[in-house]
Amino acid sequence: MTPCRAQSQPRLFKLALFCISCLLCAWVWADAGDIKVQKAEASFADNRIEIAARFDISLSNDLQEALKNGLSLAFVYEFQLTRPRMYSWYRQISDGFGPNAMLSYQLSYHSLSRQYRLHIGSFYRNFSNVNDALAALGIVRNWGILSDSNIARDRNPDFAGKVRLKLDRSRLPKTYQLTAFGHEEWQLESPWVDLVKVRTEDAVSNE
Repeated sequence: MTPCRAQSQPRLFKLALFCISCLLCAWVWADAGDIKVQKAEASFADNRIEIAARFDISLSNDLQEALKNGLSLAFVYEFQLTRPRMYSWYRQISDGFGPNAMLSYQLSYHSLSRQYRLHIGSFYRNFSNVNDALAALGIVRNWGILSDSNIARDRNPDFAGKVRLKLDRSRLPKTYQLTAFGHEEWQLESPWVDLVKVRTEDAVSNE
């Protein structure tokens, strides 16, 4: 064996190990599930502020398996007011107003009909596959917040807020809450994202 070939073999071996590691990391990342924000906007409406947002959602294999085995998954949109800060503080002290809002969804699978069902309150829609259900879950329109507040009525230009979407683990059955604790594939949530303010007519045209 020539010295050149002897030196190249360890390099090829290291390169092969590196490629295998990259493939394993990609597989683990894909299996973990994720929520990514595509759009998050706010516009002033009559006596309230309306949020329009779009998120891309993927479920881990464990979550998909649990869903098909009868577990309902609760997801929640969360809003936090970030400006004006003094308004938030005053309303909390004066009448218990909280500068937050939530919007809850429930995703389930029905084995008899082989359909996925997405609930919001008493309203629900059926889907033939999980990807279509997740696409619908990831879109929210005309979500009204801060109704009858001075911020909305005065169309306060200082208004700012942020939103996120997450799996609500607190609404899982106790046995699944224990399973979810410390397991990354069950820690499914997007980062907080700042709302982009748009004019009402722009918000309508973008839908």
